[in-house]
Amino acid sequence: MAGALRPVVLLMLLASVLFVATGAIDGVYPGGAAWSLGELAGLSYVFALVNTFVTILVWRGSEKSLALRMGLSLFFVVERPLSAFFVGPKSAASIAIHLATAAVELVILVSAFRVRRLGHSVGSGELERLFALDAVTPAAPADEEPPAAKPAPAARPSWLIGLLTLLLAVIFVADGVIAGFVPGGRRWGVSGEESGWLVYLFAIVSLTIATRAVHGGRLALRLLTATALIIFLERAFSPFALRVVDPVALGLHALAAFVALAVALASASAIRNARANSAGDVPSLEAA
Repeated sequence: MAGALRPVVLLMLLASVLFVATGAIDGVYPGGAAWSLGELAGLSYVFALVNTFVTILVWRGSEKSLALRMGLSLFFVVERPLSAFFVGPKSAASIAIHLATAAVELVILVSAFRVRRLGHSVGSGELERLFALDAVTPAAPADEEPPAAKPAPAARPSWLIGLLTLLLAVIFVADGVIAGFVPGGRRWGVSGEESGWLVYLFAIVSLTIATRAVHGGRLALRLLTATALIIFLERAFSPFALRVVDPVALGLHALAAFVALAVALASASAIRNARANSAGDVPSLEAA
């Protein structure tokens, strides 16, 4: 199990290189055909920066960051082919590198899942070695008894879930205000660009569920996890469906997607830790 993360980290760095190469091939450079704020091709550089940041966290041995990177891989596996064929005209080289990136992301997703599953099947001491890039696991003596299992870690503090959900709601409100969905602003509807006011509904629903989830209710935590994952997918792909080109709106969509994924991971972790504890409850905000 020594250095089990090394191949995954190398693949992540390769993905960053591919993202940068995609931006260059698509003309996102000074004087290039896509060198403007309204061009979606520039998102490849944003993806490269985000991917590199998460890779650094994984390299430092963060299991939670590995779970976050799995979510990003799932997003990129879908986004890269869609971007190749449906977001503006692409050259053959650009399409090829988009598809190559999707293939690399699929390998990252499968490899990271295996590493994480292996990590949960070993003791905490072995888990530290598993997540160390240069670790060498010494062989245990034949007559040595396996170490006793350590008590399960304490459940994730629920204030983190509350703060993340509050941040997500603030992003939704900012998105709605910037889009002009205010009294006396643009028309409100239920389809197309007129449905942008639904971000307010997303904020209300998220906060309502979170007020129950922070008290440790498993049903509320499961509902919050599912809601956050739905929001992650909606925020990630709605710019393509609505043809959003405003850089501020795109930034808010991307930020909301990442925060929603963080909410899903936090609530899912709270459920898992609650099962491992004899009390079976997540600390409430009142006790935090």
